[in-house]
Amino acid sequence: MAPTKLTPVDWTRVVGVAGVGTFDFYIYAQLTSTLKKVFFPKSDPTAKTLLWWAVYAVGFVVRPLGALIFGHIGDTWGRNTTLRIAIMCMAIPTVVIGCLPTYDVGPYTAGLAAPILLTIMRLLQGLAMGGEFGPAIIYISELAPVSWRGRLVACLQMAAMIGIILATLLVMLLENTTTSYEMQVWGWRIPFCLAFLTAILGYWLRAGLPEPKTFLAAARAEKEAEAKAAMVDGEATGVAPTKSVSSFTDDTSSDSDGASEEAFNADEEEGALTRFHGRHSNKIPIIRLLLNNWMGLGAHILYMAWVSAAFYATATWLPAQLRDAGLKPIISQGIVIISMLTNATGLFACGTAFDKGWRAIYINLAVSVIGLSIGFGVFRGMWDQAAALDVNSVAVWFLMPLFQGLIGIAVASVVLPATRIYAPLERTTGFSFGYNCGYGVIGGLTPFAVSGIIDSLGADKKAYAPAFWLLALGGASVLGCWLMRLYMPRLNSPFVGRIE
Repeated sequence: MAPTKLTPVDWTRVVGVAGVGTFDFYIYAQLTSTLKKVFFPKSDPTAKTLLWWAVYAVGFVVRPLGALIFGHIGDTWGRNTTLRIAIMCMAIPTVVIGCLPTYDVGPYTAGLAAPILLTIMRLLQGLAMGGEFGPAIIYISELAPVSWRGRLVACLQMAAMIGIILATLLVMLLENTTTSYEMQVWGWRIPFCLAFLTAILGYWLRAGLPEPKTFLAAARAEKEAEAKAAMVDGEATGVAPTKSVSSFTDDTSSDSDGASEEAFNADEEEGALTRFHGRHSNKIPIIRLLLNNWMGLGAHILYMAWVSAAFYATATWLPAQLRDAGLKPIISQGIVIISMLTNATGLFACGTAFDKGWRAIYINLAVSVIGLSIGFGVFRGMWDQAAALDVNSVAVWFLMPLFQGLIGIAVASVVLPATRIYAPLERTTGFSFGYNCGYGVIGGLTPFAVSGIIDSLGADKKAYAPAFWLLALGGASVLGCWLMRLYMPRLNSPFVGRIE
């Protein structure tokens, strides 16, 4: 029997488990320097870098497909069910990566087959990641008390930052306790093989947790509507509930602070574009989504375009660029850890602001514009100091964490509001697909795109490559803010977390 209220220990389980899947997926990026040597030929450094980031991007580009697969499970069989399946699906290819032969390093080599096998495993990782983070956000946003939704969703996102920090710390430990040869032969395998343990931990943490009552009520209402329609048509009325509804327990209220009466529906206000929202009730979530909410989905992807690219430009591409410029790995890794801490601070600050009534779309608009304004200076400063190998410079240790703090605010401002674009029975599919098109496709392609832009610029302008990329996507986000305001104005009213 699922608990009627979640204890503090239960909330720790719900929120903390997000870091498990993040650790498995992002360990690849933290091992960039080693894996480029292990899996790719050494002949052309530029081609090797582009191939590396192309394989990296594969794990992101397929995430929308994973979102559709796992979103369908979440919208028909239950949120927690899809989370338990996804974490096991993430663990299998991650462990396999740790067992792959190399291109030409060590006793187990396979030549060209090595990067091909790596690409296939990254593809499977990406499919699983598409069903990992999005459904977790939906689960928390529906289960949490309305007065704490902003902060609890932010804590879930903070757990993902902790996963990145743990991945970075583990790589730092390995790189500083093994020789370069040992790291290339067997050291890099250890983090991937640990996914076996993280999968067991994640599955255990998610076992026995309740389904959100918002989802259960919507599923039950649809079933009752089908039964009434059958009665009107003169058909048999003894319609048995499908497993997707009947397998859930009913007493899953999580409003432990008694604040459920504060919640309300998202369609109380209408904007100039609200008329494009449909009212179809197709039983297949993706078809329902496309019939009802295609404009909301498009606005969602544009809304998060800038922050998707900004995060990966600074969290994955920039540290690798700093190492290529000559900074010691331990320096770039230290900068990443500090940056993830400032990102987490920005996340929680924005989540708290939501719970205090701040307006979500205005926050995202303001942060995107500020980010566009300072981006050129941030990347120029980091590039110059890295080239000078000045590890004591304030720019090296201050600019990237500052930028990530701003990104943390932006990440929080696009997540909780975007969950309420979608109705409960299409919510996991819609949010996960939109989120993974933004964070997955746009964010995942960012390192590859920036690396390509660098090669097309003169020596004095190479530092601005990521800023040019972010400038284009910043324009997309400003457009997304405008469309969101016209399509669903309620998302920009105070207390967005109270929308059911």
